[in-house]
Amino acid sequence: MSDTPNRSGWLRNSLSVLALLVLGVAGVRMAGEYLNSPTIPRPVDFLQVWAAGRLHLAGENPYDAARMLELQRANRLADDRASMMWNPPWALALVMPVGALPVNAAQGVWLCALAGMVLASAVVLWRQAGGAWNRAWVPTLVALAFAPTWFLLVGGQIVAIVLFGVTGFLVAARNNRPVLAGACAALTAVKPHLLVPFAVGLLIDAARTPFGRRVVLGGLLVGAVAAGIATIPNPSVWEQYARSATGSGSQEHKALADWVNPTLGAWVREAVPGRPFWVQWLPCAVAAVVFGLYWARQGGPDRWPAALPWVVPLGLLTAPYGSWMCDQVLLLVPIVAVLAAWETSPKRPLRVWLALGVYVAANIAGLAMMFGEAGQEYYVWFAPVIVACLWLARSPRGPIHG
Repeated sequence: MSDTPNRSGWLRNSLSVLALLVLGVAGVRMAGEYLNSPTIPRPVDFLQVWAAGRLHLAGENPYDAARMLELQRANRLADDRASMMWNPPWALALVMPVGALPVNAAQGVWLCALAGMVLASAVVLWRQAGGAWNRAWVPTLVALAFAPTWFLLVGGQIVAIVLFGVTGFLVAARNNRPVLAGACAALTAVKPHLLVPFAVGLLIDAARTPFGRRVVLGGLLVGAVAAGIATIPNPSVWEQYARSATGSGSQEHKALADWVNPTLGAWVREAVPGRPFWVQWLPCAVAAVVFGLYWARQGGPDRWPAALPWVVPLGLLTAPYGSWMCDQVLLLVPIVAVLAAWETSPKRPLRVWLALGVYVAANIAGLAMMFGEAGQEYYVWFAPVIVACLWLARSPRGPIHG
């Protein structure tokens, strides 16, 4: 018997390994040149995380705009104002290790960690929704082709941790691990304003079921540990955060209330005389009440795998602030669910192809606006269009249904 096929297979594998090694070496070299180039600005949200972690480790105020700006300018900030980390102090427990590293190493580790969390979440969500393992390339490609993924990676935004937490919650809940589910849900509190309906549902579960109480217990334990770790270097950090988050802006930074966000509430606020900040909270408050009433009647811990793919968009669409383009990476939760539901379908209605066309066009438009350096407030259309596409493309057999 000829061993030619075996030799051909060995040759292909060897060439593949060689190609990967060459690409890896080239990638490392290019990354080194990029990190060390004095003319290339660093990702603004990475600088936010790194500077806050570094200041906090030194016992300084991570919410001090003047110190943040000084440290960021010394490390290639492309803006004339500081990029402030408005995340609550417990998030500092996650960024302190980043701040402990030299800036080049920190940037490489941080961006690789973010990319890994996004891609791993997409694949795990695919498997949780029933997608075949041998087609895991589908969610991987979808995640890489999703415009918010690039906003996240270009900026170095922490929201990847929230996506990772949502994914972990789904896996743990499906496997009847409530404390672990709560621990994963605690990661979403890094940006708590994005998923308010989710938090409301968890509290309702805790009031009605032992499983729900154990979920909340797991979340509280992780939150307490994170808060304790964050308090050690600087016990005054909670007061500093409260003063900064409620204070006014300065020459060094914009205040939290000064940003024009790509949210419904922010645009409504712009039309109200005096621009009162509380107006931005109205959609969030309405969503919390309406979803709370719904979940109290029809929800429960066993409903989360089916419900979360549309609870996430509800939170993003009604967020009181933020919900930037990078935050829309959380829409991978419903996107992957819809894809998995149609994976084994022999026939796809015309509405699915229509939704796909609009979805692709929206992503192209979002990336074009990014390269055109459009203001973030002008992306207010993106989340509603993507959610509308998902609703149009939903499968009666999938977790998102009519």
